[in-house]
Parts: sequence; C-alpha cells; structure tokens
Amino acid sequence: MICLPYAGGGASAYAGLLRRLTGLTVLPLQLPGRENRIGEPPTFTISDLADEIVPATSEPYVLYGHSMGARLAFEVARELRRRGLREPSRLYVGGAHPPDRRVPLAAAADLPDDAFIDQLIRRSGALPELRDLPELRELMLPVLRSDFAWIKNYAFVPEPPLDTPIVAFAGLDDGEAGVAEMLGWARHTGAGFRLRTVRGGHLFVKDRPAELAELITADLTAAQVPAEPDEVHLWVGPAAGRDAVLRRHAGRGAVGTSDAGDLAAVAAGHGPGIGVCVLRARDLGEPVELSADEREQVEEAAEEDRGWLALRAVTAKRALTAADAGAADPAAIGFPDLADPGPWRVQPGQEPDRLSRWRITHLALHTARGEALAAVAVPRDGVRLSVDLPPERAR
Repeated sequence: MICLPYAGGGASAYAGLLRRLTGLTVLPLQLPGRENRIGEPPTFTISDLADEIVPATSEPYVLYGHSMGARLAFEVARELRRRGLREPSRLYVGGAHPPDRRVPLAAAADLPDDAFIDQLIRRSGALPELRDLPELRELMLPVLRSDFAWIKNYAFVPEPPLDTPIVAFAGLDDGEAGVAEMLGWARHTGAGFRLRTVRGGHLFVKDRPAELAELITADLTAAQVPAEPDEVHLWVGPAAGRDAVLRRHAGRGAVGTSDAGDLAAVAAGHGPGIGVCVLRARDLGEPVELSADEREQVEEAAEEDRGWLALRAVTAKRALTAADAGAADPAAIGFPDLADPGPWRVQPGQEPDRLSRWRITHLALHTARGEALAAVAVPRDGVRLSVDLPPERAR
C-alpha cells in the first residue's frame, strides 16, 4: 500500500498504519521539503509522484491518500492509466473533497501567516504549536504554503471514471470533509464504491490508526466487520441484489427498504427509527409533498436546478416518514434550504416536533439508467454511516 500525505504532512503520518497493517507492506511516499527531504524545495508534480510509484506497479498494489493526498493519489492513478501501467486494485481516500469539487479551506492560502495558521488549527487539526513555537512555524510554513497553493490551483480535468474501486473514509467529527462530501467520490469510479466512517476528526489517519487499519484489512480480505450500535449501513444497487443484502443484515434492530424501478436501497442498523428512500429523477412526477415555502424555493431556482431540488425534498421527506413508521405527514415537514448539502434535519418547533431528532443524509447516484438520489434518515447525531454501491456495470 503506497500512501500519500495530507498538506504539510510527511511519511511519519502513516507510522500508526505501518505498525498495525502487519500483513501488508506499507510504503509512505515522502514528498520533498519535509522530514528527511527537508532540504529540498517543497514542490512536486503528478508526473514526479507517478515516476516514484512506477516500480511498485509490477505487482498488485493499492493507493491511500489522506486529504490533499487523496487528490494526489487520484491523479497518480489516472496518470498511471494514461501510461498503460497496472492500475491500483483499490484507491483509498480519507478526509478529502472529491476532485471535481473545490476545497473550501484552500481559500486560506491567501491569508496572512497568523490567520492562515489559525484556520489550519481550527479546521483541519493542525498542531497548535504552530502558533506558539517560532522554530516549528519557520520549518513548516513553507511546506504548508506550497501545499495549499497546489490545492488552490488544482483544476479537475474530466476523464472516464477509474476502473479501480474507491473506498472512502470519513471522520465522524470532521467538519471539513465529512460523509456528505466524501460520498462525491462515487462519481469517479465505475468499479464500485464504499464509504466507511471512522471515529475522530480530520486527521483520523494519524489519530485513529487502529480503527482505520481494521477497516482496510477487512476490505482487502473481504471479511465482515461486526456491526456496532452506532453504525447504520446503506446499500444501493440493482433490485435483484436486495434479498441477499437483507439476508446479510438479518437480526439487525431496524431495516428499511426502498425501490425505484430496478434500483433498490437497504438501510440497516441497531435501534428503531431508520428510514430510506431512493428515487430516480425521471420518476419524480408531481412532488405533492412540497410545502408552500419549498415550492417557492424550487420556483425561484434556476430552471436546470428545480427538478433536483424537488427530488432532494421528496426523498428526505419519504425517508423521514419511513423512519417515523408512516405517522408523519410529508407535506407538513419543511426544510428551509433545499440547496443545503446537509445533513438535514427538521427545524425544532415544527409539527410534529418529535421529528427534529432525525438527521437526513443524501446520496447522489449517477447510474447508466439516469440520475437518482437516495436519502437515509437516522435517529440521532453521532451515527456512523457506511455506504456500499456496487460497480456501475451492475446498476
């Protein structure tokens, strides 16, 4: 497993994984300008990184990239494909916005030093000592500035999705690249997508290596990780595969299903109150569930966005109604901002007030049969959401 680091990070960021993944050769790539390459200018190109990885492509390998490293690993995988070399058998990405979306924190690259460092500490888990230790600051600032300039200047160029499965890891407490953002990586593979949630913040690769190592080992060995009380599993795929998934989750405290033609969704977890809805954009029809305010939001949106906003509202309402055992009136539930990436929740004070405890996450699906959207409602904050999407050819 070849690992690429987050902005400002070096190979030592993967020391915890290296110790715990004993059945796997872990090779952290050291970028210039850090640790044992501190004397080199902190600049790099994708071609340079690919050149370093080429020798490893003679045998099966996987790539792991965290934060900035995820974008690097993605581009390296595409560069190796362009060269006609063996592609990775997995692309693992952690704590990173998908490559076709901008990174909000990249705007900090233009801030003065003090404000720049403050943003990194508050939002991405950077060392607080950067603020107080002049020697560390002098050592790290050039690397951080260079890395964030790369992130800010990165321009996604569309190419066919990878033929490599992508497995994404999101920190439960990561406010920068959480579950909703990480789900966007599914657009970049035609070979299947999985998302797993890890306890911890943005730098869980360094702070929670044991949990991450367990998930990577399970993925590579096709082992089943025992379901935990704070986890909800969402599977979306062809309706023909639904029964096998239901058998796999037999005995879970709550299981919800939803169908949209030949597309099915299954949500399973412990405890009551899990709801799911999957709906194709072309099958929306007249969205009778919308409130007056939501209809106004849809009508005021750009014409090309209206159907998608309505779809977001309808799937959320149906998932929430399913979680509430059908007792809720969808038309009585209102969401103040249909463009909000989420997770969504019903505003406290609305009737029925009991619905305000649920949290709703959307999953956009780009299938061979058209655009679709899934929504899953879970009964509280702090729930870890795991997602499985089969390969595009199976959908």
